[in-house]
Amino acid sequence: MKLRSVVAQAEASADGEISAGTLLAQHSLVPFVPHPAAVRVLRALSWLRRNAAGLDRPKCLHLAAESGMGKSRLLRYYMSQMAAESAASGLRRREVILVEAPFDGHHRKLARAIIDACLPGYPVNRTSSAYDVALMLMDSSGVKQILIDEAGNFLNAGRGTQQQTLAFLKAVSNRGMTVCIATTRNMVNVLAADEQLQSRFNRADLPAWKESREFRQFLAGLEQAIALPSPSHLDSMAVVKWLLVNDCSTTARLVELIVSAAAIAKREGLPCLTLQALERAQSLAIEGGGVGHEAQ
Repeated sequence: MKLRSVVAQAEASADGEISAGTLLAQHSLVPFVPHPAAVRVLRALSWLRRNAAGLDRPKCLHLAAESGMGKSRLLRYYMSQMAAESAASGLRRREVILVEAPFDGHHRKLARAIIDACLPGYPVNRTSSAYDVALMLMDSSGVKQILIDEAGNFLNAGRGTQQQTLAFLKAVSNRGMTVCIATTRNMVNVLAADEQLQSRFNRADLPAWKESREFRQFLAGLEQAIALPSPSHLDSMAVVKWLLVNDCSTTARLVELIVSAAAIAKREGLPCLTLQALERAQSLAIEGGGVGHEAQ
Protein backbone atom coordinates (compact mmCIF):
# COMPACT_ATOMS: atom_id res chain seq x y z
CA MET A 1 0.00 0.00 0.00
CA LYS A 2 1.32 3.44 -0.90
CA LEU A 3 1.99 5.89 1.91
CA ARG A 4 -0.48 8.37 0.41
CA SER A 5 -3.23 5.71 0.76
CA VAL A 6 -2.28 5.20 4.41
CA VAL A 7 -2.50 8.95 4.99
CA ALA A 8 -5.88 9.11 3.25
CA GLN A 9 -7.27 6.34 5.46
CA ALA A 10 -5.99 8.00 8.61
CA GLU A 11 -7.43 11.32 7.44
CA ALA A 12 -10.83 9.69 6.88
CA SER A 13 -11.04 8.05 10.32
CA ALA A 14 -14.22 8.25 12.33
CA ASP A 15 -15.52 11.67 13.47
CA GLY A 16 -12.64 13.41 11.71
CA GLU A 17 -10.24 12.47 14.50
CA ILE A 18 -7.22 10.21 14.31
CA SER A 19 -7.27 7.69 17.11
CA ALA A 20 -4.18 5.93 18.41
CA GLY A 21 -5.70 2.61 17.31
CA THR A 22 -6.24 3.88 13.78
CA LEU A 23 -2.65 5.11 13.61
CA LEU A 24 -1.33 1.77 14.80
CA ALA A 25 -3.34 -0.04 12.12
CA GLN A 26 -2.18 2.32 9.36
CA HIS A 27 1.36 2.42 10.74
CA SER A 28 2.00 -1.24 9.93
CA LEU A 29 1.06 -0.62 6.28
CA VAL A 30 3.58 2.14 5.63
CA PRO A 31 5.96 0.99 2.87
CA PHE A 32 9.69 0.62 3.26
CA VAL A 33 11.49 3.91 2.58
CA PRO A 34 15.14 3.31 1.59
CA HIS A 35 17.92 5.34 3.22
CA PRO A 36 21.70 5.02 2.90
CA ALA A 37 22.33 2.85 5.98
CA ALA A 38 19.54 0.47 4.98
CA VAL A 39 20.75 0.34 1.39
CA ARG A 40 24.23 -0.63 2.63
CA VAL A 41 22.71 -3.54 4.56
CA LEU A 42 20.63 -4.63 1.56
CA ARG A 43 23.73 -4.57 -0.65
CA ALA A 44 25.71 -6.56 1.93
CA LEU A 45 22.98 -9.20 2.10
CA SER A 46 22.84 -9.45 -1.68
CA TRP A 47 26.63 -9.72 -1.92
CA LEU A 48 26.75 -12.48 0.69
CA ARG A 49 24.01 -14.43 -1.09
CA ARG A 50 25.68 -14.15 -4.49
CA ASN A 51 29.35 -14.44 -3.54
CA ALA A 52 29.75 -16.05 -0.10
CA ALA A 53 27.05 -18.73 -0.14
CA GLY A 54 28.47 -22.09 -1.14
CA LEU A 55 31.93 -21.36 0.25
CA ASP A 56 33.43 -23.21 3.18
CA ARG A 57 32.28 -21.40 6.35
CA PRO A 58 30.97 -18.34 4.50
CA LYS A 59 30.91 -14.89 6.00
CA CYS A 60 27.65 -13.93 7.72
CA LEU A 61 26.03 -10.70 8.91
CA HIS A 62 24.90 -9.43 12.32
CA LEU A 63 22.42 -6.57 11.96
CA ALA A 64 22.20 -4.51 15.16
CA ALA A 65 20.00 -1.50 15.82
CA GLU A 66 18.06 0.34 18.46
CA SER A 67 14.46 -0.80 18.86
CA GLY A 68 12.30 0.99 16.31
CA MET A 69 15.05 1.53 13.73
CA GLY A 70 13.51 -0.85 11.21
CA LYS A 71 15.40 -4.15 11.33
CA SER A 72 12.32 -6.27 10.77
CA ARG A 73 10.93 -4.16 7.95
CA LEU A 74 14.30 -4.09 6.21
CA LEU A 75 14.50 -7.90 6.29
CA ARG A 76 10.91 -8.22 5.02
CA TYR A 77 11.69 -5.79 2.20
CA TYR A 78 14.76 -7.80 1.22
CA MET A 79 12.63 -10.96 1.24
CA SER A 80 10.03 -9.29 -0.98
CA GLN A 81 12.75 -8.50 -3.52
CA MET A 82 13.93 -12.11 -3.47
CA ALA A 83 10.36 -13.33 -4.00
CA ALA A 84 10.02 -11.02 -6.99
CA GLU A 85 13.26 -12.38 -8.48
CA SER A 86 12.09 -15.97 -8.01
CA ALA A 87 8.73 -15.23 -9.63
CA ALA A 88 10.44 -13.57 -12.59
CA SER A 89 12.80 -16.52 -13.11
CA GLY A 90 10.07 -19.12 -12.74
CA LEU A 91 12.15 -21.10 -10.25
CA ARG A 92 10.53 -22.64 -7.19
CA ARG A 93 13.72 -22.77 -5.17
CA ARG A 94 13.92 -20.78 -1.94
CA GLU A 95 17.32 -19.12 -2.00
CA VAL A 96 16.48 -16.99 1.06
CA ILE A 97 14.27 -17.78 4.04
CA LEU A 98 13.23 -15.52 6.90
CA VAL A 99 12.30 -16.78 10.36
CA GLU A 100 11.81 -15.19 13.75
CA ALA A 101 13.65 -16.61 16.73
CA PRO A 102 11.18 -18.00 19.29
CA PHE A 103 10.68 -15.80 22.34
CA ASP A 104 12.02 -18.47 24.71
CA GLY A 105 15.04 -19.01 22.48
CA HIS A 106 14.45 -22.76 22.20
CA HIS A 107 16.53 -24.38 19.47
CA ARG A 108 13.90 -26.96 18.49
CA LYS A 109 11.35 -24.20 17.88
CA LEU A 110 13.91 -22.44 15.69
CA ALA A 111 14.40 -25.63 13.69
CA ARG A 112 10.63 -26.00 13.34
CA ALA A 113 10.34 -22.42 12.06
CA ILE A 114 13.02 -23.16 9.45
CA ILE A 115 11.19 -26.33 8.39
CA ASP A 116 7.96 -24.38 7.92
CA ALA A 117 9.79 -21.67 5.96
CA CYS A 118 11.09 -24.32 3.55
CA LEU A 119 8.03 -26.56 3.35
CA PRO A 120 5.07 -25.50 5.54
CA GLY A 121 3.58 -28.30 7.60
CA TYR A 122 6.27 -30.85 6.82
CA PRO A 123 5.97 -33.58 9.49
CA VAL A 124 8.79 -34.48 11.83
CA ASN A 125 8.37 -37.91 13.40
CA ARG A 126 9.60 -38.74 16.85
CA THR A 127 12.65 -40.62 15.65
CA SER A 128 13.85 -37.75 13.47
CA SER A 129 15.87 -34.80 14.68
CA ALA A 130 14.25 -31.46 13.89
CA TYR A 131 17.75 -30.13 13.18
CA ASP A 132 18.46 -32.87 10.63
CA VAL A 133 15.12 -32.33 8.93
CA ALA A 134 15.68 -28.56 8.83
CA LEU A 135 19.15 -29.00 7.31
CA MET A 136 17.82 -31.52 4.79
CA LEU A 137 14.99 -29.24 3.69
CA MET A 138 17.30 -26.24 3.38
CA ASP A 139 19.59 -28.28 1.15
CA SER A 140 16.75 -29.65 -1.00
CA SER A 141 15.11 -26.21 -1.27
CA GLY A 142 18.33 -24.60 -2.49
CA VAL A 143 18.60 -22.22 0.46
CA LYS A 144 21.67 -20.00 0.23
CA GLN A 145 20.83 -17.53 2.99
CA ILE A 146 18.81 -17.60 6.19
CA LEU A 147 17.64 -14.43 7.96
CA ILE A 148 16.84 -14.73 11.67
CA ASP A 149 14.93 -11.81 13.14
CA GLU A 150 14.79 -11.15 16.92
CA ALA A 151 17.87 -13.33 17.40
CA GLY A 152 18.41 -11.69 20.78
CA ASN A 153 15.71 -14.07 22.01
CA PHE A 154 18.38 -16.79 22.09
CA LEU A 155 19.62 -15.14 25.29
CA ASN A 156 16.26 -15.88 26.96
CA ALA A 157 17.15 -19.58 27.04
CA GLY A 158 19.40 -21.37 29.48
CA ARG A 159 23.09 -21.74 28.78
CA GLY A 160 22.75 -25.32 27.53
CA THR A 161 20.00 -24.40 25.09
CA GLN A 162 21.98 -21.39 23.89
CA GLN A 163 24.96 -23.62 23.13
CA GLN A 164 22.77 -26.05 21.20
CA THR A 165 21.30 -23.18 19.17
CA LEU A 166 24.75 -21.84 18.31
CA ALA A 167 25.90 -25.35 17.38
CA PHE A 168 22.91 -25.59 15.02
CA LEU A 169 23.76 -22.23 13.43
CA LYS A 170 27.34 -23.41 13.00
CA ALA A 171 26.06 -26.55 11.25
CA VAL A 172 24.04 -24.34 8.90
CA SER A 173 27.10 -22.23 8.16
CA ASN A 174 29.29 -25.31 7.69
CA ARG A 175 26.96 -26.35 4.85
CA GLY A 176 27.79 -23.18 2.98
CA MET A 177 24.71 -21.16 3.87
CA THR A 178 25.25 -17.55 4.90
CA VAL A 179 23.34 -16.41 7.98
CA CYS A 180 22.02 -13.00 8.98
CA ILE A 181 20.88 -12.43 12.55
CA ALA A 182 19.12 -9.25 13.67
CA THR A 183 19.20 -8.04 17.26
CA THR A 184 18.77 -4.89 19.26
CA ARG A 185 22.07 -3.26 20.23
CA ASN A 186 21.76 -4.32 23.87
CA MET A 187 21.81 -7.99 22.77
CA VAL A 188 24.83 -7.92 20.47
CA ASN A 189 26.59 -10.54 22.62
CA VAL A 190 24.21 -13.24 21.45
CA LEU A 191 27.04 -15.15 19.73
CA ALA A 192 29.66 -14.59 22.43
CA ALA A 193 29.47 -18.15 23.75
CA ASP A 194 30.95 -19.50 20.50
CA GLU A 195 33.97 -17.46 19.43
CA GLN A 196 34.53 -19.49 16.28
CA LEU A 197 30.97 -18.88 15.08
CA GLN A 198 31.09 -15.22 16.12
CA SER A 199 34.24 -14.69 14.03
CA ARG A 200 32.25 -15.53 10.88
CA PHE A 201 29.92 -12.58 11.38
CA ASN A 202 30.50 -9.04 10.24
CA ARG A 203 28.42 -6.43 12.03
CA ALA A 204 26.22 -3.81 10.41
CA ASP A 205 24.46 -1.12 12.45
CA LEU A 206 21.34 0.96 11.95
CA PRO A 207 22.11 3.82 14.34
CA ALA A 208 19.49 6.12 15.81
CA TRP A 209 18.97 9.23 13.72
CA LYS A 210 20.96 12.39 14.32
CA GLU A 211 21.55 15.52 12.28
CA SER A 212 23.23 14.29 9.12
CA ARG A 213 22.93 14.15 5.38
CA GLU A 214 21.51 10.60 5.63
CA PHE A 215 18.79 11.80 8.01
CA ARG A 216 17.82 14.60 5.65
CA GLN A 217 17.76 12.16 2.73
CA PHE A 218 15.43 9.87 4.65
CA LEU A 219 13.10 12.76 5.52
CA ALA A 220 13.08 13.83 1.87
CA GLY A 221 12.10 10.27 0.95
CA LEU A 222 9.21 10.31 3.42
CA GLU A 223 8.07 13.67 2.09
CA GLN A 224 8.08 12.35 -1.46
CA ALA A 225 6.06 9.33 -0.38
CA ILE A 226 3.26 11.29 1.31
CA ALA A 227 2.86 13.45 -1.82
CA LEU A 228 1.14 16.55 -0.43
CA PRO A 229 0.41 19.31 -2.99
CA SER A 230 3.26 21.64 -1.93
CA PRO A 231 6.76 21.00 -0.57
CA SER A 232 6.99 20.56 3.19
CA HIS A 233 10.78 20.82 3.35
CA LEU A 234 11.03 18.11 5.99
CA ASP A 235 14.77 18.07 5.37
CA SER A 236 15.18 21.72 6.35
CA MET A 237 17.29 22.57 9.38
CA ALA A 238 14.26 23.97 11.24
CA VAL A 239 12.30 20.72 10.91
CA VAL A 240 15.33 18.50 11.57
CA LYS A 241 16.10 20.43 14.75
CA TRP A 242 12.47 20.25 15.91
CA LEU A 243 12.32 16.48 15.30
CA LEU A 244 15.49 15.74 17.23
CA VAL A 245 14.60 18.08 20.11
CA ASN A 246 11.30 16.22 20.37
CA ASP A 247 12.99 12.81 20.59
CA CYS A 248 12.08 11.68 17.07
CA SER A 249 15.28 9.75 16.55
CA THR A 250 13.92 6.35 15.52
CA THR A 251 12.37 5.37 12.21
CA ALA A 252 9.23 4.09 13.92
CA ARG A 253 8.65 7.36 15.74
CA LEU A 254 9.32 9.45 12.63
CA VAL A 255 6.95 7.52 10.39
CA GLU A 256 4.23 7.55 13.05
CA LEU A 257 4.53 11.30 13.51
CA ILE A 258 4.67 12.20 9.83
CA VAL A 259 1.71 9.97 8.88
CA SER A 260 -0.30 11.58 11.68
CA ALA A 261 0.75 15.11 10.72
CA ALA A 262 0.00 14.47 7.03
CA ALA A 263 -3.49 13.26 7.93
CA ILE A 264 -4.06 16.45 9.93
CA ALA A 265 -2.85 18.55 6.99
CA LYS A 266 -5.12 16.76 4.53
CA ARG A 267 -8.15 17.03 6.82
CA GLU A 268 -7.62 20.77 7.26
CA GLY A 269 -6.85 21.45 3.61
CA LEU A 270 -3.22 22.41 4.20
CA PRO A 271 -1.01 22.06 1.12
CA CYS A 272 1.99 20.84 3.11
CA LEU A 273 3.19 19.81 6.55
CA THR A 274 3.90 22.63 8.97
CA LEU A 275 5.59 22.68 12.35
CA GLN A 276 2.14 23.31 13.84
CA ALA A 277 0.83 20.09 12.27
CA LEU A 278 3.84 18.21 13.60
CA GLU A 279 3.27 19.65 17.06
CA ARG A 280 -0.38 18.58 17.01
CA ALA A 281 0.61 15.09 15.86
CA GLN A 282 3.15 14.99 18.69
CA SER A 283 0.42 15.86 21.20
CA LEU A 284 -1.81 13.15 19.73
CA ALA A 285 0.94 10.56 20.11
CA ILE A 286 1.56 11.58 23.73
CA GLU A 287 -2.15 11.36 24.54
CA GLY A 288 -2.48 8.01 22.78
CA GLY A 289 0.66 6.50 24.23
CA GLY A 290 2.54 6.43 20.93
CA VAL A 291 3.40 3.44 18.77
CA GLY A 292 6.08 1.16 20.06
CA HIS A 293 6.39 -1.10 17.02
CA GLU A 294 8.96 -0.92 14.29
CA ALA A 295 7.76 1.13 11.36
CA GLN A 296 10.54 0.57 8.94
